[in-house]
Amino acid sequence: MSFKPTLILAGILILLAGYLVYFHLAKPGEKKEERPQIWSVEEEKIDQITIRLPREQKTVAFFKDKDERWRFDDQTRQPVDIKRWGGIVTLVSGPKSKRLIAEKAEDLKEYDLNNPRMIVVLGIKDRKDPLEILFGGLTPQGDQYYVKLKHSPPVYIIHSTYCEVLMRLVLEPPRPAASKGAKKKE
Repeated sequence: MSFKPTLILAGILILLAGYLVYFHLAKPGEKKEERPQIWSVEEEKIDQITIRLPREQKTVAFFKDKDERWRFDDQTRQPVDIKRWGGIVTLVSGPKSKRLIAEKAEDLKEYDLNNPRMIVVLGIKDRKDPLEILFGGLTPQGDQYYVKLKHSPPVYIIHSTYCEVLMRLVLEPPRPAASKGAKKKE
């Protein structure tokens, strides 16, 4: 190998190393800002999920039976449609917020949390009181909702798609499809 190509490759290597050190390894004073955890519950400990949409006056509730299957908590006790249910327990076990809005909200009306758009209640094994989460209004940008725990003062924002997935469980419950052999009543 001649001297000139070796020198060019060495220069490229030095530039690449400099880039990596400067942009990825250096800046010890700068930390990536951690997204705050709003709540955190072990998935295995969640045994009930209730979602209420007070403005629409609609509610849906689910429970985990003794065989660890999720079912509707109503007179039908139907199992949920697993295709629609997959990932829901993970979703409600503890999302991260985009950011903390207020350590202590003086006026919940400002965030539309005085009349929540959605309330999610999690029943948790070995815990006397359920965890209640309030979802208020949309942020001015329209892509985040205000959220807080009922008995905790901080207010956060969370991406609207998170809320929309949960709202859809109420508006379009994940009921199992009728079996192919069953006839529809007319």
